[in-house]
Order: sequence, then structure tokens, then C-alpha cells
Amino acid sequence: MIVVTASLLWAYLWLTASDSNESSLKLNFPSVDLVEELRARFLFLLTGVTDDSAGLVAGLAIGERGLISQTLSENMKELSLTHLVAVSGANLAIVAAAVFMLASVTGVSRFWRFFLAYLAIALYIVLVGPESSVLRAGAMAAFVMASWWLGRKVNPLIPLSWAVILLLLIDPALAVDFGFALSVFATLGLLILAAALHLRLEPRLGTWLSLGVSASLAAQLYTMPVLLALQPSIPLYSVLANLAVEVVVAPVTVLGILAVIATPVSPPLTSLLTWFASLGTWWIEVVSNQLAQLPMTRIPMLPGDLGIFFTVLLVIGVSLVLVSKSPNLRMLGFVFAALFLVPIGWVASDLVRHSNFHRGWQVLNCDVGQGDALLLRDGGEVALIDVGREDAPIDNCLDDLGIRHIDLLVLTHFDADHVGGIAGALEGRSVGLALLSGFDDDRPMVKLVSDVLSVTAQRVEIGYSGVTGSLGSASWRVLAPSFAANEAEDSNDASVVVLFEMTGFNVLTLGDFGERGQLRLVRNYWPVLFELRQMPLILKVAHHGSKDQSNELHELVQPDVALISVGMDNDYGHPSRNLLAILADAKARTLRTDLLGPISIRVEAGQLVAATGGKLSL
Repeated sequence: MIVVTASLLWAYLWLTASDSNESSLKLNFPSVDLVEELRARFLFLLTGVTDDSAGLVAGLAIGERGLISQTLSENMKELSLTHLVAVSGANLAIVAAAVFMLASVTGVSRFWRFFLAYLAIALYIVLVGPESSVLRAGAMAAFVMASWWLGRKVNPLIPLSWAVILLLLIDPALAVDFGFALSVFATLGLLILAAALHLRLEPRLGTWLSLGVSASLAAQLYTMPVLLALQPSIPLYSVLANLAVEVVVAPVTVLGILAVIATPVSPPLTSLLTWFASLGTWWIEVVSNQLAQLPMTRIPMLPGDLGIFFTVLLVIGVSLVLVSKSPNLRMLGFVFAALFLVPIGWVASDLVRHSNFHRGWQVLNCDVGQGDALLLRDGGEVALIDVGREDAPIDNCLDDLGIRHIDLLVLTHFDADHVGGIAGALEGRSVGLALLSGFDDDRPMVKLVSDVLSVTAQRVEIGYSGVTGSLGSASWRVLAPSFAANEAEDSNDASVVVLFEMTGFNVLTLGDFGERGQLRLVRNYWPVLFELRQMPLILKVAHHGSKDQSNELHELVQPDVALISVGMDNDYGHPSRNLLAILADAKARTLRTDLLGPISIRVEAGQLVAATGGKLSL
């Protein structure tokens, strides 16, 4: 009954929560000067085999997440190992158990053993701060130890339920806290499924290996629906990664806590202990960085509620098959689990399509979310127009296509959604010629771009009206802006606009050119733009389809295909109804990355043929 009560309370608070709900426990968690000084001193004395291994010691010991490199952080996220740097219930259990055992060995009375364990839990929570997993583990441990103190055996689901009820009543915002949900469901998986899995795996794997695999599988399965809400993909190597590092977690945690205790007493001992602890975290670093390099680290899953629904059915199905003693319930479990074949088949077909959609591509719009990244290819030479906001999407797109050299790179202007991914685009790649807008811009992105191009590009020039060049057998010319872009009112209005005259078709890329710039383009290049009607035209729509568009320009060029590079559920209302109506009036075929994923186009028999890669979340 208490389990049902906890579930209903959580469901009610989740359904009635507002978007602005913030955890009051986290917002109002007391800051103790002595504790803050201890943390700061501990971090100052921290040493390790490598910087990342030292940072991981701090993560496992006191939940400090900011000391590991971005590369390691991303690799751990790919493998679902980030729970190691968010102090978990396991860490707290290790601390409480160590105190309890030490008290027992030294002959402390039963009352004081429990009192010291409670005190250790409280002090550890104050030390690491209001981590969701620690709050859950601390509350649950309090109920479990109370039962032991009273000499009662208790089903662990009951203290877990009481912990959920207590914390939700104190802080209702935890009902929509992902960290809290992950902690509760991981614990639920361990309590319900781990033992049943162990019984079936032990004859094949042996006791110790079976225990590790069962725990990892159970926790991974029960947290999958929550993880899919954060990222619609499943980590393929998660169980292997967690199994590989599990052996060092407890020793590192114990050494880390001892180092914290030694900090005010013996700074050299703190440094020595953290260095020894880093031998274990160095192994975590190696496992993370190596496994993250394997192909297909994550398997895409149906995005949204549909993927979560099928995953919940899988969790219920597997649980019924392994735990239930009723033949009817076990049969129902098989049915629920078998339904997971639906998303598997769906995703498999999308993977096949994704691996083949770019066959013979001449123009390819990468899916970089709310940003631009357009590729053109002719005669083995490649042009890239903008690189999106983040490193990973453009890097993945170029990797999929096997592109290591970019002959022409055009960065239309310095908005983050056009140049923010420059490091990802050019890591391990080279550039022949880079064209930039001459607009007077002093934003931070200017320096970022400059620093990267200084290493990767052979030539960096201003892209202004009249500049021309070739791409294989194709030619290109810049239509706007002027050299210093003095006519532009803002950076969007100073976007580098390029016309590519390919074999059998043309491509016009507009950057973020608004209506003013588009009308200026019509005035300055009316004959050139009118001539574009003579061949199939691909238009890279300006500004992700914003409403700031010129009907005259679109009527003049009459594009055959309009590419809109735009992110799902963006806050700008892109693409606008106004723009979609303009394209419909121009009889253009509109292709959007938010709906179709990456889009490739090639010419066959004088016709533009488009193929799409689908919305995979890899």
C-alpha cells in the first residue's frame, strides 16, 4: 500500500508541476562556512596521475563536477557513467557502512554505532551538498537503519517509498527533478530485478561477474524511460563500462573520504591519499575514453512519448517475466516485452535509410538543430556554408560523409548558430579558403573563429560582392555584402550571400539575410536572379525560415527546392507561416531538417532528387 501511495503522490505532483518549479531543498540548502573551507582546501591539495583522474576523485568523493575535461565529460555521458561524478546512494552507503563497521570493531555500543552512522550520513550530505541521489539515499538509509535499530526486517521497497513520500512532501519540485527520478528508479531496478537476474546469470557467468552484470542491467533498464526523456538514444556499452569501472568505485570513495578527513589535520596525507585514489579513477578515465571511441556508442530510439511508452512496456514486461510466479502474468510480460520489437524495427529501418540517404549527394543540408550547415560537392571538391551552433552535430555529419578537407568554407556571419560549431567542424580537418563577412563585429565568436582558422585554413579572406571562385567544375560568386558591409544594419543583414552555378542546377545561399537585404539583392542583381529560372534552383532559405522575408525575391527566383535548416521545438516560431506561404506561392518543394533530419540532393536526368536521413538521435 505504501508503494502505491508514493507512486500516486509522485504522479499527482508531476502532473500539477509548473515549468518554473525549482527544488526548495537545493535552493535553500545551508552553506556552512567550515564545510566550504574544507571543500576548498581539499580541492587545493588534490593530486592525481592525470588532471582528469584527480578531478574524478573529487567527483566520487564530494560530488565536484567541474574539474574534469569536456572531452572526458562527454565520453562519460555517452557511456552513461556520469553518475560517478554525481555522488550516488552507493557512495553514501559506503561511508555509512565504513563508519558502522569501524565502530563495531572498536567495541562501541549498539546505540553509538547507529548514532555515529546517522551522524556520518548527515555530515556527508552537508559536505557534498543537495545532490538528488544523496537526498534520496540519505532518507532511505534513515528508514532502513531505524528498522534495524528496532530489530525488524523490512522489505527495502518500503523505506524507499517512505523516503520518496517524505522528500516529495518537503520539496514537491523533486517530482520533476531528473536526478531524483534516476536515483529512485535505479534503486527500484536493483531491488526488484537484480536478484532475479542474478539467479539466471550465475550458472553461466559465475557469482562475482553475475552480481555486477545483474546490478548494471537492472539499474540501466529501470532508468531507461527517464534517460530517453533526456536523450532519445540507448547507450550500447553502458553495462560493459559500468562493469569495468565498478571494481574501483568503493576503494576510490573510501580513499577520497579519508583524504577529506585528513585535510585539516595533515595536508601531505590528503595529497598522498588522493594520488593513490587517482590510480583507480585513471582506470575510469581510460575505460571512458577508449569505449567512447567504439562505433555506435548509442543506439537511436523513437523520440518523444512514443519511445518512452514502449520502453515502459519493456520494463514492466521483463519484470513480470523474471519476478512473477503467475503463468498468466508472465505471459503478459512476454507480450509487453515483445512489443519492444516495434521501435527496434522502426529504428533499424531508419538506420538503414540514414546510412544510404546521401548516396551520390551534390548538396547536403546537415541536421545541426537550430543552425545552418550546408555542403556542396563537385569534382571531388567540397564547400561548407556555416557550421551550426555545437561541435558534435557538424562533426558527426562530416564524419558520416568521410570529409577530411574543405576546399571552401563560408561563414556567413558571427551568430553562434552559424559559427559556434567551428571547432567540431575543423577538428582533424583542413580548409583551403575561408570566406568571412567584413561586418564590424566584436563578439566572442569572432575570436573563436579566428583562433581555429589560424590553425586549419590556408587562406582567410573577406567575402564581398564580386568575389568569385570555382568548386570542381562549378563556379561561385558572392552577391553580398560589400567589403565592409557598411550598408548592413546588423550582422544578419551583413550575411555573406553566395550563388553556386553547379552542373545542371544552381544553389543560392542566403545566410540570415532579412527582407531589407533581400530587397537590396533584387535591386542590385535583378538580371542575374531572373536568369536562375532557367535551371533548377535550390534555395537555402534565410534565417531558418523567419518571417523577415521578401516576397519579391522568392517570386523572382522561383526556387524548385527550398531548404530550411531549423531545430525542433525552437522558441522563435521558425519556420514562420508567412515564409511557408511565400514558398507555397512560388511552388517550391519545401524540405525542413526539423522534420526530415539531414537532406541530400542530387541531379538525375535533369531533375533534382532529394533523400532524407530521418530524425535519428545518435
